[in-house]
Amino acid sequence: MLRMVHYTLHHVCFARGPFHLSQSSDTRQPWMKAFFSFTSASRRSFLHIAIPGIAIAAGCVLAVHAAAPKKSSDTANADWAAYEGNADGNHYTPLSQINQSNVDQLKVAWTYDIGASISTGNPLVVKDVMYVIGRNGSIAALDAASGREIWVSEPKMVSPRQRGLAYWESTDHTKKRIVFFLANRIRQIDANTGKLDPGYNVDLKQGLERDPETIFNVQNSSPPRVWHDTLLVGSSPGEEYGSPVGDIRAYDLNTGSLIWQFHTIPMPGEPHADEWGPNPRAFHGGTNNWSEASVDEKRGILYAGTGAPTYDFWGVDRPGDNRYADSLLAIDIPTGKLLWTFQDVHHDLWDYDLASTPVLFTAKSHGKAVDAVAIAGKTGFLFAFDRVTGKPLFPIEERPVPQGEHMEGEKLSPTQPFPAVLKPFIRQNYTAADIDPAIPEPERSEIIRRFNTVRWDGMFTPPSTRPTLQTASSNGGANFGMTAADPVRGRVYVIGFNIPDVIELKKSVPKFGAGNNPMERGRSLYQQNCSMCHGPDRMGHSPNYPSLVGVGARMNQEELTDFIHNGRAPMPGFPNITGQSMTDLLTYVNNGFMPSDAPPRKVMKGLAEGEPRWRTDYGYWYSKSTGDGVMRPPWTVLTAYDMNTGRQIWQVPVDSDPNYPDKSIKTGTGDLTKFGIVITGGNLLFVPEPRLQKLMAVDPDTGKTVWEGNLPEKAVGIPAAYSVDGREYIAVPAASGVTPRTAKGGTAPEVHNQFVVFALPEKK
Repeated sequence: MLRMVHYTLHHVCFARGPFHLSQSSDTRQPWMKAFFSFTSASRRSFLHIAIPGIAIAAGCVLAVHAAAPKKSSDTANADWAAYEGNADGNHYTPLSQINQSNVDQLKVAWTYDIGASISTGNPLVVKDVMYVIGRNGSIAALDAASGREIWVSEPKMVSPRQRGLAYWESTDHTKKRIVFFLANRIRQIDANTGKLDPGYNVDLKQGLERDPETIFNVQNSSPPRVWHDTLLVGSSPGEEYGSPVGDIRAYDLNTGSLIWQFHTIPMPGEPHADEWGPNPRAFHGGTNNWSEASVDEKRGILYAGTGAPTYDFWGVDRPGDNRYADSLLAIDIPTGKLLWTFQDVHHDLWDYDLASTPVLFTAKSHGKAVDAVAIAGKTGFLFAFDRVTGKPLFPIEERPVPQGEHMEGEKLSPTQPFPAVLKPFIRQNYTAADIDPAIPEPERSEIIRRFNTVRWDGMFTPPSTRPTLQTASSNGGANFGMTAADPVRGRVYVIGFNIPDVIELKKSVPKFGAGNNPMERGRSLYQQNCSMCHGPDRMGHSPNYPSLVGVGARMNQEELTDFIHNGRAPMPGFPNITGQSMTDLLTYVNNGFMPSDAPPRKVMKGLAEGEPRWRTDYGYWYSKSTGDGVMRPPWTVLTAYDMNTGRQIWQVPVDSDPNYPDKSIKTGTGDLTKFGIVITGGNLLFVPEPRLQKLMAVDPDTGKTVWEGNLPEKAVGIPAAYSVDGREYIAVPAASGVTPRTAKGGTAPEVHNQFVVFALPEKK
């Protein structure tokens, strides 16, 4: 029997410091009765709506929304002034100069070369100036029409893997700033000069109920959102035992003072704290908005998706649904008050973060225009809601999920939410016949044998000590930058990964090296912890496990330590490699040329170096022969939805492995590279193809490619569209090429990572 969605209406108070939620109260509105049916025995309460103004307790703060900035209808000088184009996060521009009738005339207008430096950041364009992450982690301001450098900041200002920047202009117009994260702090540079503002320096390690010395990383790779003079900040605190809580915070952009802090893991006494066990915030972590967020500027509402709680694959110590993990949160920006929330995975044991942007658009529902928000999950499901009330645009059902073999003491959720109308955008079921026929023998037969022995009882099969298949992997489905929406036509576009994985919980401890000096000990550490993926000689296994030869020239000591402690898919983290062990490992990885002074990390109580705990690696299932996923292609697909009807319009593969034997098909990317879409008013979608090193233009009505342009290197991240003096441009960060490994004594070819900007030929 299906269990349908149950709503709980509740109000919230904004008390001194972090806000607190009141006790919930149940009510049912007429539209809810018409839309859902449920019994008292079937209550799951995974969608919660707070109706502002029902009750205001003494001491609660009331705020009046400031007027939203006006959006100009002039497209002669159209900006791309925020990450993903605008606060709506929908990757949309109304520009239409480039359209299907002339897209085949696109030419490279200019390029900006950053050499061997990597940049995945979405460019910003504000008032004819483009801001990019450039050489050696610097920030550069460029003339958006020519690419001429205006200024370049000091190097190592931001991580090369930072996904973008934020632009802020104060309401009195006296300050114009680029806002970014640096060394777990919020910093600003003057947008006119590139000079760092020494007075704005906000420490993100403070206020998370952890000793700041035990926090190695908390800053996001995605940029913050700006609403008037308020900065809205998520976090990336890690995915290990003892990681900090992932509270969402708002800061004053003028002073740096904390305005409010939303508890993504409730404090004792707050609603849903009983879903976490005793003293929920003392040791549990994660539950963080590590990816993107969006803002309804007119209404002053923040929409943020949260990730899984830690530890991601073992939840015995956190019984219950664990709200507000794996949830879409609608938060009133002036007060920090929760308006409504939807949880897409109860008691997550699969690392199924809501990692994609909640995209904003308008659609027709029952004949009326509805301002909506949609979010795609790693599960392969797409959910959509009225962004004011939280009412689903299409029915969502609570369906029973596997309750078989699982870890002792684990309290599984009996049901999970499934969209009843919106079809999945990835494959959620595999058989042995789906093993890629292009994988050579004997490996293919070995993969089939393994497939026939792994556990799989359907979606949401719980992890155990036996190998367990995840058909939607922890890095599959949709991830950061991979959703977009056309706010005019009411369409949503999703890039999805068809890459399953196999997880297996083991009582594990980090392995530590032996030897008489740092190089010997580091080599021992490397062989035990790293060599399986990166090779015994550090040469890597292309394309998913890069060479570590010369890594010290590409990343500084702090960045390397961050990677090792926290991991970055598909690499798991090793948070207990600390102190001298980290020093030894870095010394070996860098051939002894890095000084042996890796920063020690004070370890939280209960996380002593070497303590055994239940862990699994991510288990992404790739072919050793091909480097691609083990299932038959396509591995990456682009799906179009009509959100007026819920109909899936089309689905096509995106990108391809140029070495795949069958040249008649597009295989998909196959290596979990993240990239995004730009939607234009010219009835075009612009989509990078990283492995083919191309930018393609797609017909949004059919999914057919209508143009392709060559790129000098691999494009990762999101393009940008803008105009200067009436000329439209498409900018692509083709800046993720890495120096290939060569035979001993050989010379590697030069890498020319570039920002490539296309435009139609100038009229003479």
